[in-house]
Amino acid sequence: MIYTLLIGMTIGSFLNVVAWRVPRGESIVRPGSRCTSCGNAIPWYDNIPVLSWFILRGRCRNCGAGFSFRYALVELLTGLLFAGIFLKFGISWLFVKNAVFVSLLICVVLTDIDHWIILDSVSLGGIVIGLAFSLTPGGVGILPSLLSAAGAFSLFFLIRFVSELILKRRPEYTIAPEGHEDEADEFQGGMGWGDIKLAGMIGAFLGPSSTAMALFIAFLTGALTGIAVIIAGRNRRIPIPFGPFLALGATVAVFAGQALWQFYLTTGSLF
Repeated sequence: MIYTLLIGMTIGSFLNVVAWRVPRGESIVRPGSRCTSCGNAIPWYDNIPVLSWFILRGRCRNCGAGFSFRYALVELLTGLLFAGIFLKFGISWLFVKNAVFVSLLICVVLTDIDHWIILDSVSLGGIVIGLAFSLTPGGVGILPSLLSAAGAFSLFFLIRFVSELILKRRPEYTIAPEGHEDEADEFQGGMGWGDIKLAGMIGAFLGPSSTAMALFIAFLTGALTGIAVIIAGRNRRIPIPFGPFLALGATVAVFAGQALWQFYLTTGSLF
């Protein structure tokens, strides 16, 4: 388990790089790790996942610029998820599949929160990867994977289509978030294209029953968060990224999707 924890933290460090560079059109290979303030290369001994952040107290050794604690948090969270997947599935194809899946989901959260972007290389690439894993031992099978991917994609496309019809009658109902004013039309759809493609990826990886649980959790937590921020006084016309809620639902489904589905079939309710 310790090895999977360390591997996961290392992957988390790489995901931080991907989430920072790819939306900016930068290479994830060259240059190597550098301070974004002074541009100096970060040596390997200052680039140890989680540990280096605490040793350096979250600052660059050269210029003293601060590094967000989020970097260490992402590394630790990825490591813990990898360790949890190992405890549940052992060393198997299911471990590899779900480790890849949660890595993609973490990348989704980072880019959607920072840039309102879900990278096509993650979502569309993830659909292909999920379909491929459906053929491995313990996989859900290619037909269920295809059907759940198509079903989740179609559901979210329908939500967007209906939302557009409604919101076009109230064009000022939704306000584009700060920095995205030139993309105002994109925020009138009720559901972003990135979310639609992400739903397809979740379906490809999880199969029908776990996908149903993932989407239920995403909608539930999204609705509760929306209510909470409105009560807190936030302008309800400003949208909230939905990718993180989809990622949360999918991650819960990795560990408990089948158990939740069986509970639902037995009791007829999830509450």
